[in-house]
Amino acid sequence: MPSLAGKRRLGSEDSEVLFASDPTESRRLQRAAAKGLITRIAPGVYIAVPPDDPERMAMVVQRHWQKILGHIFPEAVVSHLSAFRAGMTAKGELTLSHPTRFNKRMVLPGMVVVLMKGPGPLPGDMPLGDSHLYWASRPRMLLENLKRSSRLERTAGRVEVEAFLVRVLQASGEEIVNRIRDDAYQLKEGLNAAAEFQLLNTLIGELLGTHAEGALRTAEGRLVAQGIPGDSGALHRLGRLADALRGAPLPRLTDVATQDPARTHFAFLEAYFSNYVEGTRFSIEEAEQIALHNRIVVSRPKDSHDLLGVFHLILDLRFRSSLPSPDDILEGLCERHRRMLDRRPEVTPGEFKMMTNFAGQTEFVSPELVRGTLLEGIKQASGVPEGLARAMFYAFLVSEIHPFNDGNGRLSRLLMNAELSRLGLCRIIIPTLYHEQYVDAQRALTRGADPVPLIRALSRIAQWTTLFDYREMGDVVRAMTDAHAFEENPRQFRLLGPDGAAFA
Repeated sequence: MPSLAGKRRLGSEDSEVLFASDPTESRRLQRAAAKGLITRIAPGVYIAVPPDDPERMAMVVQRHWQKILGHIFPEAVVSHLSAFRAGMTAKGELTLSHPTRFNKRMVLPGMVVVLMKGPGPLPGDMPLGDSHLYWASRPRMLLENLKRSSRLERTAGRVEVEAFLVRVLQASGEEIVNRIRDDAYQLKEGLNAAAEFQLLNTLIGELLGTHAEGALRTAEGRLVAQGIPGDSGALHRLGRLADALRGAPLPRLTDVATQDPARTHFAFLEAYFSNYVEGTRFSIEEAEQIALHNRIVVSRPKDSHDLLGVFHLILDLRFRSSLPSPDDILEGLCERHRRMLDRRPEVTPGEFKMMTNFAGQTEFVSPELVRGTLLEGIKQASGVPEGLARAMFYAFLVSEIHPFNDGNGRLSRLLMNAELSRLGLCRIIIPTLYHEQYVDAQRALTRGADPVPLIRALSRIAQWTTLFDYREMGDVVRAMTDAHAFEENPRQFRLLGPDGAAFA
């Protein structure tokens, strides 16, 4: 704004936001706005952006919303859904409570301000610097979000409040949850929220086991009340995947290796690739000697038995084509894990992890939440269509929770393929070259709650698996070699079909 250069004070402060603090200054700001040098966004409030730049106007308002709204609505409280969501909602709304200015909306560049009737700052509400705005305390925020609103998007509602309480209980313990209840009791009259406090008290009481059952609506809440809490984030992602799978048109791919020797050759290749991508690396020739001729590599006995453990589980009819029932999921997974890694006492085969595990920046489910998350996850599986859809769900269930110290990836694929074999469908081989793409698809769901890449990735590789003839070991290994299945660098190679055409 060249014409304003050298003026030390155009408003009450030298910044992107300008306030008219007296008549003289007000006239000066009005003249600058008339020239298009600044923009009036509310009575007495201007921003140092020309009106022909709406994108920058929105950025400035969003950056300084506390200062602007504190000037327009002093002593207002950021409340209801905005306090619950930590600011503006997905629709760009910010909700304020005010005792005298309410039932109105103000549209500003980049945001909409919603004024709701409510008291000004109460004990526990936090002042937002020197802006003259306040942020609702956690007890106030919970009571406000339990209120019924004619506009559903203005409050979070009972289910989300319950999920929030579960997270607080898991992270901070009973003392903090009880403190929230005590503080909410002190606020209920000032907020005219006696009914909402009664509901909050009931939810907390049931979570802590002091009230009769029946009030809790979320799976996580019920698990906590039973003393076997689950991971709310993991269950949410599993729910997203289950919803997507129920509507996904997936192929039904019949088993192409039902008779020996094709069945054994397929099992070997499945076990080989599943171990190789997890770090148990042999040449295909060495692995063939181990699995098909039981010739242990003397210098690598544990690695040899890792390969054999997966191979034997694939061929054993008790595990190949059957899955643990929902009631037996914990014992069933532990038994498979124990058989798979029985020569690895250092990873405690058959026992759930005692410490949280990581993969890069991904932190998996905490040990104390593993059992509950598995129990609730397997219930969700029953609502997913049988076959490829449910197989995908089982694969993600184990990989997302990572219930054991080691072997989780291999176990997830064994469970996935057991669902397919149970129905006479073709098991899935994930070749080395495709593994990075598969992991990226899992990561899209784990980090971004997007199930589509995983469904697409597993559908595609399931089709690829059916294209090969597994009757002659030498022939199928050569065909997969030509298809680049054994390569490791997807930036250098493309996965091909047996006809040489690019597949993935």
